[in-house]
Amino acid sequence: MSLWHLYQDVAFISYQPFAKDSCFAIISVLNPRGKIATPGQNLCRHMAFAARVHAARLRYRKITGASGDLKFLEPSWAVFCSREQAEQYALEWQQNALYWVEQDQLWLLPALLQHEPVVLGRFSERLILAP
Repeated sequence: MSLWHLYQDVAFISYQPFAKDSCFAIISVLNPRGKIATPGQNLCRHMAFAARVHAARLRYRKITGASGDLKFLEPSWAVFCSREQAEQYALEWQQNALYWVEQDQLWLLPALLQHEPVVLGRFSERLILAP
């Protein structure tokens, strides 16, 4: 199965619900270009991105991206910004793709990969609220 297809089998874990009329990006900055980085490198990237978004005065919160079977988990950020800004962040942080949520519709958007955007259905149906 291609990486692009793996990205489509996704769930998200959050400690907070999201309003159904929200627009935001879900971005992970771990493992640039899909290459596995060390835990220390990934932690530094994760925290540096949070600092960058905070400095830009954007609203953001932690969210975990997961494979559909929940065997793979990746710390990510839900960033309340424009789609254009989200795509720019994904490119700057060397990510293959990102997710975009608008009016409860979940999109998979390419960044470094060359694919067409894909609608994945309702975000709310892929969101798991952690206790």
